[in-house]
This record gives sequence, C-alpha cells and structure tokens, in this order.
Amino acid sequence: MYQKVLFPTDFSLPSQRITECIGQIPGIREVVLLHVVDARSPSKTGTGSGEEIEHVKDLMTQNEKIIENFGLAVQTNVDVMEKTVDTGTIGSRILKTADKENVSMIIMGARGKSLHDLFLGSVSTYVLHHASVPLLLVKSPHAGVMPSSENIPNNRPFFSRILIPTDFSAHSADIIRFVKATQGVDTVILLHVVHAETNDSGHTEYINNVTMKLGAIRDELTQSGFTVRDYIRAGYPPDEINLLAEEEHATLIAISPRGEGWLRGLKELLIGSTTYAVVRRADRPVLVVRSVKKT
Repeated sequence: MYQKVLFPTDFSLPSQRITECIGQIPGIREVVLLHVVDARSPSKTGTGSGEEIEHVKDLMTQNEKIIENFGLAVQTNVDVMEKTVDTGTIGSRILKTADKENVSMIIMGARGKSLHDLFLGSVSTYVLHHASVPLLLVKSPHAGVMPSSENIPNNRPFFSRILIPTDFSAHSADIIRFVKATQGVDTVILLHVVHAETNDSGHTEYINNVTMKLGAIRDELTQSGFTVRDYIRAGYPPDEINLLAEEEHATLIAISPRGEGWLRGLKELLIGSTTYAVVRRADRPVLVVRSVKKT
C-alpha cells in the first residue's frame, strides 16, 4: 500500500528512530531519502556549505545502509537551496520531491509540543498543512515531556494497534476505509468524543445515536477480521484522544485533518484544530490521512 515512501531526514533523534524502524510500514519497497540543505543561511556548525554538504552525504550513506538492511531499495537526494536563485522553504522542497517522485506516503520526525512549532514555521508543521499524501509523524520518546516507558510501544509495529477518532463525517469514513486496506493491522480502537461544550438538551438521544453509529462501524471492522474496541468520551477531543491512546497502548493514531464540528470558526483556527493539537501532544506516531478515493 505504501510501496514508495519519502523520508526527509535532518539526522535528529526522531529521524534516527524512523531510520531504525521504517521497515515496519506495510508494503514498503522503496525509500526516497531526502535532506535539504539551506545554503542561503550561514551554517550552524560554522563550516562552509561545501564541507557541510560533504558531511551530509556521509550521513546519508550511513542511513542508506541501515535502510537497505530491511531489504528496501533506497534513493538518496541531497537538495541544496542556493543563496541567490532558490525561493521557498525546506517544507516546500519536501513536497516538491513528493510530487516529483509520486510517493504514497511521507514519514517525518516531529519535535516539540508548543504553539511555537505551529506558528513559526517548523518543517513538519508546513508539511502537515500542505501534504496531499498520507503523512506519518513520528516523535522520539525523548522529545518534549518524557512519558512513562510502559506507554511507549517502541518494539511493536506502527500499524498493529490503531486508534481512530471518529466524528462520523465523510473524512472519518475515509480513515476507516484507509485502515481496512492496510496490512498488518490487528486491533482498531474507535473513539468518539462528545465535546465539552455540547448542550445537555437531547443528550440521551445524541448518545444513543452515537452508540448506534459506533456499533455499525465496529461490526463492519469485525466482519473484516479486526479486533475492535470502541469508546465514547466527553471532554476536549485532543486530550481525550491522547489519553485513550495511552490507556489502550495504541501504536498509532490515525486521523483526518478535517471533520464535522471540530473546526470551530476563527477561535479554533487560531488555537489549532483537533488534528494539530493531537499531533503536538501525542507521544506516539500520528498518521494524517486526507480524503482518499473510493475503490
């Protein structure tokens, strides 16, 4: 399903974790390994751009050998943004490579949990906003606040135990369909969060309706051979999603960047949608899937 994957690396700890477990991605056959050198800015190491590029090539070779050990084909690409001719950002160069190579997924390391990352142009945030293919964001367990070790599913395949938050929108249905077509998934954890602002009027009827819809999805997945657990929680969706992921030892959160009722006007746009808030807070991989074609 994800035969050709783009892996932009900055050789950080999150990127190194990806290098060591990229073979877990279902159906993967080829990795496009990319590093973008921004020669328009002075080198942080104090070396010249030529020396920096040679150092990057050495690191790319090391990463290439590790990935080839998984039996995967590797294509390496050092993209140098020149001082006088190039415009755009590192993120835009990543997306340009994704389009050129016609990849089926982008996998990236992600750092931090703060609004600083969201608004000041981190590379992963840019790609999260603009990618047209599924994006798998992987945080190092040492990044940000260190969670307890028993809650980090480091030694389990990314796609073995997936948490899917659903609001029953068409976008959520895309995620269900996407996961059904993914090899290696054993358990699916379904979650619907009743927003804390939901009016109590008609609450019982609403919960009954949600229970029925969750049951229908559960039955569909069970018939397809998955083990399914389903939950209804009340509260702030990003918090409840990440809390349940921890409780259920989910190996991955699969979420759409859009949905019904989770983007609540300008206020929600400014503080971050459910998807972006989940990504910032998560201590495990998050797969962001945009709409997919029905087959």
